[in-house]
Amino acid sequence: MKNVKSITEMSPVEFRWLLDMLVSEEIFQSRERLATLLAKGNSREELDAEFMEFHGDYEDLGFWLETYTEDPLKGLDPHASLTKKLKRHRDYILTNRKTTREERINRRMGIYLESDPKPEKKIIELPLDEYRQFVHNLVTQELFAVRQRLAKLLAEDASFKKLDVAFREFFVAYELLELALEDYHYDPDEGLEISPAFAEELDQVGESLKAGDRTYSLKEVFKEFEGE
Repeated sequence: MKNVKSITEMSPVEFRWLLDMLVSEEIFQSRERLATLLAKGNSREELDAEFMEFHGDYEDLGFWLETYTEDPLKGLDPHASLTKKLKRHRDYILTNRKTTREERINRRMGIYLESDPKPEKKIIELPLDEYRQFVHNLVTQELFAVRQRLAKLLAEDASFKKLDVAFREFFVAYELLELALEDYHYDPDEGLEISPAFAEELDQVGESLKAGDRTYSLKEVFKEFEGE
């Protein structure tokens, strides 16, 4: 990626701003709606409509986190109980992950390059019982409890050190959510007719990704907010 400011390069003010953005992402509201629909036994069509929102919000959340390429355990106290827990999660993630970082970025955008592995399971084709279990697994991911703890620390104006550790926990929890989706293919537009103009735009995005281009950068976003 080009001209993207890494999370590890952010000032404390920028970092806190990022955390405020993360805990306010729409995925957390969408998760509540999806969990409510699931608990009430709503129809497949209603679950599908909200899942489309949830998945789109997951893509947005991933945008903010994809510049974090450090080992999230780096610098943490190896004897701390949280560090041991995060290590177990990371070991599980790294053992079971089948994709590269670039492939995961492409997949979130619904774009597969010729070299990218394609999931065999299509969410749209899951039997109802399996689909409901799949959605239940997503809405009960640890990310949503971790987000609550991070939001509480922000409200308490916690120290940079505490927020840094909380972010590491948030990031690993996000990776677990990412892994839970890895074996599944999802295209919200599948079965819909695509106009020639939109198909051409998708081709241009694919070529741009192959060339290593990026539509936005965190640096550009920060500049835009600073200018408001």
